[in-house]
Amino acid sequence: MNTIIALRGKGNSGKSNTLRILDELLSQNDFESIRSSIELGYADFISIFSKNGKLIGITSSGDTYDLVHDALSELINDRCVICVCACRSYDRVPPGTNAEITEFTNYENLFLEKTLDENINTQDTTNRNDANRLLTEIYNLL
Repeated sequence: MNTIIALRGKGNSGKSNTLRILDELLSQNDFESIRSSIELGYADFISIFSKNGKLIGITSSGDTYDLVHDALSELINDRCVICVCACRSYDRVPPGTNAEITEFTNYENLFLEKTLDENINTQDTTNRNDANRLLTEIYNLL
């Protein structure tokens, strides 16, 4: 089944960093990189990987409805069956990022909560743990 996995959390909670770590983990676990903008150094990126004949897309764009819409549309148009994105904890002003994710009706939605960690000394470990949770969900869907 086509699935959107949304890493949901408040602003500046480490969602983009977690997705960057996920990008690394996919590469380290023999997922074939099809294309990526992560190397360009932009804050937001899109990457597409292949595993077992299926395309997996990641986008870190998750701040506004239109950014989520455009990034997910790009991944879906590229035939990704698993799309991983970031989104806010809740929609303050409709339509928001959560609402946008549910508008892709040909995709199941799986929202995972970003672990909050305000301790700068442990944030990297927390983000890595969350990235591993995402990797496990991807493996479960393959």
